Amino acid sequence: MKQSLLIICFGFFLFITVSAQKNQPSMGRIDQADLEMKDCSFDPGADAVKLIEWGNVFYRRGKDFFNTVFEKRERIKILKEAGLSYANVSIPYFDQNNEEQILNIVAYTYNLDESGKVKKTEVNKSSIYTKRINKQYSKMIIAFPEVKPGSVIEYKYSMQRQTMGQIKDWYFQDRIPTRYSEYQINVPAIFHFTVQPSVVDSLDVQEDVTDENIALNDGMYTVKLLKKNYSMYNLKGIRDEPFMGSANDYLQRLEFQLSQVEIADGRLQDLRKRWSDIITELMKDEDFGLKLDKRLPQADSLLDAVSHQTEMMDKMRSVFQFVRKKMKWNEEESIYSFQGASNTWNRGTGTSGDINLLLVNLLRTAGINASPILFSTRENGLLNEAFPFVNQFNTVMAYISVADKFYVLDATDKFSGMHLYPQSVVNTKGFVITGNDGKWIGVIDETHKYKMMTAVQGEIDSTGTMRGNGIVNSDEYAKKQRTNKWVNDQSAFKEIYFVKPYPAVHIENLSVSNAENDSLPLEQKVQFTYPLNHSGDYAYFSVNLFSGLDKNPFIADHRLADIDYGVLQDFSLYGSFTIPEGYIFETLPENISMITPDNDIAYFQYMQAEDNLLNVKITLNFKRNYYPASTYADFAAFYKKMMSKLNEQVVIKKKP
Repeated sequence: MKQSLLIICFGFFLFITVSAQKNQPSMGRIDQADLEMKDCSFDPGADAVKLIEWGNVFYRRGKDFFNTVFEKRERIKILKEAGLSYANVSIPYFDQNNEEQILNIVAYTYNLDESGKVKKTEVNKSSIYTKRINKQYSKMIIAFPEVKPGSVIEYKYSMQRQTMGQIKDWYFQDRIPTRYSEYQINVPAIFHFTVQPSVVDSLDVQEDVTDENIALNDGMYTVKLLKKNYSMYNLKGIRDEPFMGSANDYLQRLEFQLSQVEIADGRLQDLRKRWSDIITELMKDEDFGLKLDKRLPQADSLLDAVSHQTEMMDKMRSVFQFVRKKMKWNEEESIYSFQGASNTWNRGTGTSGDINLLLVNLLRTAGINASPILFSTRENGLLNEAFPFVNQFNTVMAYISVADKFYVLDATDKFSGMHLYPQSVVNTKGFVITGNDGKWIGVIDETHKYKMMTAVQGEIDSTGTMRGNGIVNSDEYAKKQRTNKWVNDQSAFKEIYFVKPYPAVHIENLSVSNAENDSLPLEQKVQFTYPLNHSGDYAYFSVNLFSGLDKNPFIADHRLADIDYGVLQDFSLYGSFTIPEGYIFETLPENISMITPDNDIAYFQYMQAEDNLLNVKITLNFKRNYYPASTYADFAAFYKKMMSKLNEQVVIKKKP
């Protein structure tokens, strides 16, 4: 995150005294009951629980301007082995030009010894160290000793920031439950902040205004100091749910923006940033805008070859394919290119910012009007367009507008053609860095889908074993997903899609083709044997083989998150099954048509038996990519009934 220093010439000194957390044990002291705790009373089964999370913000006069001081204290109880990861504490901070500094770190591990007494171990200074993340960021790492299930860890630090233009946002909630969370704000009344709460549970707010004496250049003056305390209690952790967006979107929080400051004569100065300001800063940034139009000599041979192509789409495709084949993504997201286009080219690897700003550079040099487009990925969370902060974004891609259509290209993604939007940002908004004000683009794909087509032919012999062949075509967004799995680990691909979902089926052979061809579906051919279940003269089998609909992901009674598929989905299953002479079809699953009241999900199942041949056709179509959590009860009921019908057994028996 690039930051600009906000300097306002009020020549006065201000220091805020910090108050202690209300009704909470002080740092270094712990209740034995917390060490004896075996589970979280208000969120049973949690891996860990935040016992205390406390923050405080106040202003302190620096050498030439105000500093913002942010203090934080956190105490975490480890309940299970899976919760040990919460003892891996790292504190990221923006240390370019020393704009942020981490000070006064104190940390402890608490355990019960063999006699049941509290044992407190202070973290040595040697176990607290700094690690560089990139040109802008570092992180302070705290290595806690003697941590195990049952331990409590605690740490506290101060972060001094060379700016007064930002108050850190505060998240009351986390992925693990939080017993107590408090945030204190101490702000001179001359600073006006906008607060945007995203809170559904009870929020306790206490406010106090006091008079503070400050020294100005020409004497002592009295100003109003606004003190606010926000606190919440017993918040359940936000756990992952199938097909949810980012968990961050559901965390209860407060977001802050400095909007105005009072000038000495009572006038208000507007300090709110606009998106046009963000564009201006980015285009002047040596790690962003100044990288876009520099000629790259190493790319001359590529650009010479592209120059002979007459169609713009051909040029765009050639440059895009070249960059995504040449470059290897290091799995790090960024909107900046800290290593620069030349180093990125030579090294053949980089962050998303390195690779995609190189892509924009080459597209422009080839004569294509490309612009950077900033995103917060689906995993990172939703954007707040009302708050023009560049740190909301975590990645950058290339944007090209052609007539009434636009393309979003991500050269870190080796498995999506130009016709598809990158799956990490589909169904989100992006901010295009163009002109003076930029523009917001909704990346919604109503043309392409997650498409699965399965055709199965099976023949049952007199021993009750089905032998057959299947063809699975994964197209568009389904192809992207499966191709990624296939290329990275072929044995895991087979296990995930063909072995684990169908334990009764033995896979004799699996072949995959078209992984390198963007225009054709990923074709998976499978040969299998399937021993049928028997009961006397009866045998049973399921026609639901290799469809991609092997289990119901919506079995929870309640759901917090909306269901976000990202794209529309189509599934189709065709089957042809032959039974041996001397057998008849005893029972077939019923033919059924299920459609939701608003027509946004449609399921059709048709089976017809004639002599010893059964033909099957099943289709499932989602006509929306997003289903609000408020409709989950009806959605889950529909899905449960549909899966029950899909998995009904075909019953055959010997003729009398």
